[in-house]
Amino acid sequence: MDMRGGRSASKAPARGWYALGCLPVILGFAAFIGILVAQLPKMDDELKQIVVPGAAELALEPGRHTVFLEYRSVVDGKVYAIDQVPGLSVRVEASDGTPVAVRAPMGSASYSLGGRRGEAIDVFEVDRAGTYRISADYGETAGPETVIAVGQDFMQEMFVVILSAMGVVAVGLLLSAAVIVAIYLPRRKARRPT
Repeated sequence: MDMRGGRSASKAPARGWYALGCLPVILGFAAFIGILVAQLPKMDDELKQIVVPGAAELALEPGRHTVFLEYRSVVDGKVYAIDQVPGLSVRVEASDGTPVAVRAPMGSASYSLGGRRGEAIDVFEVDRAGTYRISADYGETAGPETVIAVGQDFMQEMFVVILSAMGVVAVGLLLSAAVIVAIYLPRRKARRPT
């Protein structure tokens, strides 16, 4: 053992090893960005857009579906931008014409993805898979042309994607802290006089 000035120089990791402690957090942030870049565009595609006033037939799976009013949207290259849609009414019918109950959502939910911004305005549930006709209009009054989007469990999926990405960053931060502590403690011990 090399003793210099009463200190043990052989057991202390070099100061440069602290740079290794930054690597997990850098990789965590890179993975965060990678997850968001890979997953959010897929989610954008899961929302089925309908220009309204108008209607569309959509193949839906059983479960709860949310109708979003897209305040900013693009459909077939046409840009839609609206601030208010007073009196817009959404209706859902099964393929045999049976109406499906549509109600206001319990809470607020909104998104901003790839130039599209939307807010939940209605929810409905279907108990069997099939084709459903979704329409929206202003009743007897005229209203602006705009876009609604229909998605199943969209906000939950977005939450899972964002939470997963944040979890990767948290793991990176914890690993970085562990590496830095693992370097600091031997260096501190080596600096103590024997």
